[in-house]
Amino acid sequence: MDKSKDVFLISKEEDFDLICSPIRASVLETLVAFGPMPIREIALKMGKSATLIHHHVGILYRGGLLREHAREKRGKHLERVFAVTTEDWRYDFESHPEVMAKGMLRIARTWGKHTERMLNKALRRNKRFTLPMRRFLTVRAETGQLSEQAAQSVRDHLSAIRSIFEQERRRGGGDTFHIFWNYFPLSEDSIKDKDKVSSRPKAGTKPKVKGSKSKPKSVKTLKRASKPSPDK
Repeated sequence: MDKSKDVFLISKEEDFDLICSPIRASVLETLVAFGPMPIREIALKMGKSATLIHHHVGILYRGGLLREHAREKRGKHLERVFAVTTEDWRYDFESHPEVMAKGMLRIARTWGKHTERMLNKALRRNKRFTLPMRRFLTVRAETGQLSEQAAQSVRDHLSAIRSIFEQERRRGGGDTFHIFWNYFPLSEDSIKDKDKVSSRPKAGTKPKVKGSKSKPKSVKTLKRASKPSPDK
């Protein structure tokens, strides 16, 4: 955890162990959705025993993903109130690619199970499919070939969705909604195709033959603008 920037950097297997638990995923989502609360209230929201939640909150607290927000008096005792330390998770894809690949699969599996449980709970409460459920419930997958611009557009829309959730959580009120997505390229064929196209000679030009002499082309050198120092 980079405490100076409140960033949770996921770079090793132990980091995935911390978050790849359906119970801990539910604890994190509960605190993100409803704000700081003591273990007793977290357990009540999740429908789990306080002993079980106490165990998982301790793991998240020691791992740096939860912090003590306050202490509230309950009877003769003080009750610790916990909050999420950061929602900014970043992945170190360069240091250990194999660990990251296995870890990302674990995250997809864990949070997929978490979403399935939440949907199951919602459906049990809405056996006759109330109007809001009929209006908003969506379960589907999309696969298709996207241009680079279209792929970035989808990424931007997903970021916008997250921003909406963050803004509404700060505002407070309203019904509780849940969304879960995986977004990734299935192959690198499009990149390979671009490389092939760029390496082909343009129409109307002759391909260069090794050993043949050609007139040198004049090349303009572009000067890079010097970066301002951090102090300026």
